[in-house]
Amino acid sequence: MKPNYDVNRFFEYLGYYPSNYTPTCPGLRSLSVYVRGDRKQLEELLDPTPFILNDDRFVISVADFSNQSHFTFFDAAVLLPVRFGDVEGSTYYFEWEDDHQTVASGREKWGYPKKFGNISLQDDEFGARGDVSLNGETMFRIAVDFDDTTDNSAWQDYKVYPHLQARAVSEIYGPSFSAFDIIKRDTSKDFERISKRFGKATVELGSAIGIKGKKLDILEVLGGEYSVGNFKSTRENGFAQVIGSLV
Repeated sequence: MKPNYDVNRFFEYLGYYPSNYTPTCPGLRSLSVYVRGDRKQLEELLDPTPFILNDDRFVISVADFSNQSHFTFFDAAVLLPVRFGDVEGSTYYFEWEDDHQTVASGREKWGYPKKFGNISLQDDEFGARGDVSLNGETMFRIAVDFDDTTDNSAWQDYKVYPHLQARAVSEIYGPSFSAFDIIKRDTSKDFERISKRFGKATVELGSAIGIKGKKLDILEVLGGEYSVGNFKSTRENGFAQVIGSLV
């Protein structure tokens, strides 16, 4: 080994920053559609995880991090409502980003199940539309038509935060994991909202959003919201906390 080698130099090779950096993203745009699903399907999705289903509503979202201070990327996800012990929140179950470095860093550092995808988010005075695909295959499409007579009463009590993720590191030569930590992360306390609009929403799921070859059933589309605001991931709120270790 090199004499006096500093292991933190390896981040230069990985191409991303260590976990204690504090990114910001002024003018973050995000579109979220809230739906009601089939409880049995959602429980089956969560069966391989340590999480317990906490609601039959879930969220489908697209966010534009083009102004992020360290990387430029889009994020798209399906979040499921879960509980771990007495902690309630949401887990990113399906997730895509369009930058390889943010995919790797999010998976390795915090356990977000990120994959690469092609993502777009468009808006105008009438509404907003998000599209996620890979190799010509649709992952999902969501849209909201702004309607100032609507509100978020159907999902106002839904717990998007904190994010609860399983950071699992498999053994090199073994059948299990060398580390399996449950992490909690909540950036919402530092978010400064600029604007938010509500409206009627539509959802189209691709075959990838499903279980055992069957797409998830959406029993009801509750509505959508489109927000713009200033994002921060500060030391106080944005850093991940380990709330359980299973190995």
